[in-house]
Amino acid sequence: MPVPAAAIAERRLIDRLLRADAVRPASGIVLDGLRWIEQRRLAKLVALGVVRPEEGGRYYLSAPALADRMRGRRLRLVVALVIVVLVMLAAAAVVAPSVM
Repeated sequence: MPVPAAAIAERRLIDRLLRADAVRPASGIVLDGLRWIEQRRLAKLVALGVVRPEEGGRYYLSAPALADRMRGRRLRLVVALVIVVLVMLAAAAVVAPSVM
């Protein structure tokens, strides 16, 4: 299954900040050479509070905000999977009696 380009760009930004240990205001880094999609994802991550801007064009990662974002993603995935399973079970229950 293909992964959306926005998700890849977001992961690259987060990885870059983590590799640089930019998880505190004092350790923020300048994010030069971003592709256009990475610039858009950076703006979204800043709006969500996951990435925080500092003076001098530096950015750092907010670990608690990132953890909350990942937790929310996992929860949405679990809910979606439960719904799919319930729909499949309901469809099987409707089809099964008519087969016999």
